[in-house]
Amino acid sequence: MKGVIFRGLESLVIEKCGMAAWEALLEKNAPDDRVYISAQSYPDEELVGLAQDVAVALQLPMAEVLKVFGEYLFDYLLQRHPAIVEQFNGFASLITGIDSVIHSEVAKLYQEPNLPSIRCTVIEDGFILMHYYSSRKLCLCAEGLIYGAAAHYNMTVTLEHIECMHKGADECAIEVRFEQVAS
Repeated sequence: MKGVIFRGLESLVIEKCGMAAWEALLEKNAPDDRVYISAQSYPDEELVGLAQDVAVALQLPMAEVLKVFGEYLFDYLLQRHPAIVEQFNGFASLITGIDSVIHSEVAKLYQEPNLPSIRCTVIEDGFILMHYYSSRKLCLCAEGLIYGAAAHYNMTVTLEHIECMHKGADECAIEVRFEQVAS
């Protein structure tokens, strides 16, 4: 997992729980004096351990923590790479451009990023079917990222996870229904 993801989790934990909480998580889950550098790769197990302890600290189920983190991560990444999001004219174009545009840009920024595979089909206006595959099975974090994108574009979004790798499917299928928030 790239360090930028760890840095996003660090930012979230410090914002919600303080620096002492982050340092305690690091002490338990990472090698001595670990400092995450955005472009470097780190073991997935470290992120999982950190996220599990965040769930305990916040008294939330792990699934909820992954969604909250994904939503937070969207804004965190947007602040660091605004030019990537500026390529899109709205929520639907961003969602359908995840694999072809966003992941292509990420691959330019970070060596061997190990990204999920995402395919999107526009079913009709306001309805996209997303297929997600990753050996990491972070589909709930992906859901959070979608919620973060919806908030950025002032959209209401409803997600239905109709197939999931956590339930034996080869890939996840997520129905993404959305509409502009009334002013």
